[in-house]
Amino acid sequence: MPDGYGSHADYMSWVSDDATTRHAQVEAALREAFAPFVESRPTDVIVFSSVSAADLATAIQSHPLVLKPLAAACNIAARAIERDLGIKNVDTYKPRLTPQQAGTIAGYLKPFLPPYMETPALSHLDRTAFIDKEIRKAKGNWEEGVTAALNGFSSVSFKKRKFHCGLRGVRA
Repeated sequence: MPDGYGSHADYMSWVSDDATTRHAQVEAALREAFAPFVESRPTDVIVFSSVSAADLATAIQSHPLVLKPLAAACNIAARAIERDLGIKNVDTYKPRLTPQQAGTIAGYLKPFLPPYMETPALSHLDRTAFIDKEIRKAKGNWEEGVTAALNGFSSVSFKKRKFHCGLRGVRA
């Protein structure tokens, strides 16, 4: 791990008490604010407290799509997996993991998972993260749209350029 960086477990321990307090406050506020609209409904719940790290690894290996919602439920991103576990270039949306990598990641996620979680909540976490990723990707590719538009109206070919100034290490 690079100097000056903590592990995800360190970061989580720093905010755990405040997060627990806020969680209780938000739950109470939601129940109170929406009291006339609260209904108890049966829904599928995954009881993570009964899932072993080996079971979790098997689930991730056999159904790779579950990695992103599980990681999101733990507030873990691919950067933390790379930094803390040394597994490079993990695409949490479409992971291609060896059984060993899936086991390592499962062991890493397990302590951060809640005792249980509703499947609609997990799938909504994934949906929210996916939408955010796609929006960021589209915003990050704005130059391609500009270049295509310029090329559509010109007989000259335009492409992205990088300009360097005379200062070492500084790009303009």
